Amino acid sequence: MSQVGVLTPHVRRLVTRDGGLHPPPDVLRSWPTPNYVNPEDRGWSSSIVLLVVLGVTFFVYIARMWARLGIGKNAGWDDTLMSIAILPLFGLTISAVLAIRIYGFQWHVWDQTKETLVTARQITMSIEINYMICTTLIKVSILCFYRRITGSVTITFVYWVWGSIIFCVLYGITFVLLISFTCSPAHGFFHIFDIAWRFQHELTCRDEGAIIVAVAAISTVQDFIICLLPVFLIWNLRIPKTQKFALCGIFALGLVTCICGILRTYYASYVYYRTYDITWYAYYGWIWTALEADLAVICASAPALKMFFRRYFNMTTSHSDYARSGGGSRRTPMPPSSTAESRDKESTLSASRTETGGIHDDEVPMDRIKVSQGLEIQIDERDDLSRRSFASTRKLTTLPTLQDGGWQGSNPWRQGCRTVCAALRPSSRGISQTRSRERDVEIGTAI
Repeated sequence: MSQVGVLTPHVRRLVTRDGGLHPPPDVLRSWPTPNYVNPEDRGWSSSIVLLVVLGVTFFVYIARMWARLGIGKNAGWDDTLMSIAILPLFGLTISAVLAIRIYGFQWHVWDQTKETLVTARQITMSIEINYMICTTLIKVSILCFYRRITGSVTITFVYWVWGSIIFCVLYGITFVLLISFTCSPAHGFFHIFDIAWRFQHELTCRDEGAIIVAVAAISTVQDFIICLLPVFLIWNLRIPKTQKFALCGIFALGLVTCICGILRTYYASYVYYRTYDITWYAYYGWIWTALEADLAVICASAPALKMFFRRYFNMTTSHSDYARSGGGSRRTPMPPSSTAESRDKESTLSASRTETGGIHDDEVPMDRIKVSQGLEIQIDERDDLSRRSFASTRKLTTLPTLQDGGWQGSNPWRQGCRTVCAALRPSSRGISQTRSRERDVEIGTAI
């Protein structure tokens, strides 16, 4: 019992709330006189940063969708979910900007007006709900992308992916409901600091701080799990170590969102348990909340952007490399008109050359990893004899028309004819040898 008595003061210090929504009277008396004329303000810098990051995020999203829909033509459920998540993402970022510039979170709590005491609560609800919907959709989108790249590699990994999807969906639904109905009646959430309204209505609320801190902490744990899942898949591939590290680095970009999640969790706990000046310090929490969602979209789109950058930034390099290569064997150059189609086929072929047991190419695609075998076709340079033979086919003339005498006569060929290419249509096989010229013969025209 003596040990319990020794530990009791430490436990009380840990659970004692030195902050939150309801300051005690002695704290209220210690606050300075409200300044409604020129109160201390946070400024525009953070709002500008959030808007710029939102613009970059939207550009990355457009590039991702163009790569999937316009270039690769391989869009999936992950792209659909990401497109849906863009709407609450805009709502989240715009709400955060309004919160830290207009609706009260730019001032100290003692400088709040009667209007901002209500608008601060309204914008808080908007930020939290948009955050829950947006981040849940982004996480499920990333997990659907993992499901696409696994193919039939490991059933254990597939189970982990599906389990994570179910966990994220249940987490999102549960906390959206908890946040929406924190207070009873629900709209009383907006009037916690409205003294006149409180005198006329009865209000009961759950522990808002516990809900918000739990949301932030669980979300951060989910971010870590989602970032680490593909590392175990890639590490089992027999590919060069440099390529392993490169692939792991691409997927590990999501750790940036984990850092934002940790900072969001810290400021959520600080606001609800370590200070009564909640509007002044919640300012930092809203910034990290918006950045976490924006950076999550950017990191989730990184694998799909490989095809976009290859299309628009490596075209000149690839042509110059081909022009410099000579002798031996070469890859067949593609005409400009078929560039897009050839790249699509190249992406599909390269995707089919990767195996978990080995690697047939030095490149692993970011949109799909399959277990299969492929074939790479190369064309050897022509020797002198084959070049002369090939040159003889460059000037082609036509067969005589029926009006010129058909196939009879001593001189059925037109003047100057060297070589004629003729092909039988598949539908004409099996017909008698006296075939119709109009049906069966495709002729080359003179150059």
